[in-house]
Amino acid sequence: KQWYQRRVAITAGGGAKGEPGKSGLPGKAAENIQLNPYIVAFHSQKNVAPKCLEGMTELWTGYSFMFVDAGQDNKWSQNLGSAGSCMREFRREIFAECAYDKCFRYSGQHKTNWLAVAADPGDVDFVRSLPRGGFNTQEKIDQYISRCVVCETIFKLVVVHSKTTENPYCPEGYDPVLNPSRHIPNGNGARVEENWHGYSFWQVSSYNFGMGANSESAASCLTHFSPTPIAACESASCKIAMTDRTRNFWQMSQYPAQNDYEDFFESTSYISRCTVCRRPEAKDFKMGPRMG
Repeated sequence: KQWYQRRVAITAGGGAKGEPGKSGLPGKAAENIQLNPYIVAFHSQKNVAPKCLEGMTELWTGYSFMFVDAGQDNKWSQNLGSAGSCMREFRREIFAECAYDKCFRYSGQHKTNWLAVAADPGDVDFVRSLPRGGFNTQEKIDQYISRCVVCETIFKLVVVHSKTTENPYCPEGYDPVLNPSRHIPNGNGARVEENWHGYSFWQVSSYNFGMGANSESAASCLTHFSPTPIAACESASCKIAMTDRTRNFWQMSQYPAQNDYEDFFESTSYISRCTVCRRPEAKDFKMGPRMG
């Protein structure tokens, strides 16, 4: 009988539905996981590393690497906007040349080429102040080789070239970004741009080999217009390239000067200007944890 009573209690219908309970405490906000972020490199053209923009994550800082010269028929480069153009350590020798039976650690033809520090705005004596011979001490390398930073971001940068001598406006819905090198003062006291405005860079060439930056890359908007873009390094030393065989190319404005040529610093009157932009919400965005 007792078993039967318990059975009835278990199988009988339940009572009326109770009142809803109280709301719980808010949960922890979800974190974004970005599987395919953009990896970008910024170059200061100075011997102090630039900084990532707000909302970006710094991955590393280093030295601004441009291209390898392994002889007349063997040259290859890095786009200045890619992470490969920012070497964490400076080494004059960074590659070996291998045949089927042996490898050569270095050769008299092997050179690495690095972005050199730029002149301060209007510093017409800059070239005369550079060393004419080779240099190989870490002190001199740190003095004359540009620094860089590699950053991770979910928002793509957009660069606009005006083809005039005026800084262009950003597209609708985009804002100019801050200059990643705005914390680095000019040695001659010239004003440092707060926003990223610059000169429309195309490429440098050395002995019939050219490399540069894609025009859609922020690296094509250099904040300094400078006559000495390359430091060429052999196994023993480095030297700032100052010959007619090493040239730099810039986009012209729509209204070039009347003369066939101008002194370097006077030629800014017909060099196109540029602005780097991004979505305004990018500065408030924080990258979530990495997978792996």
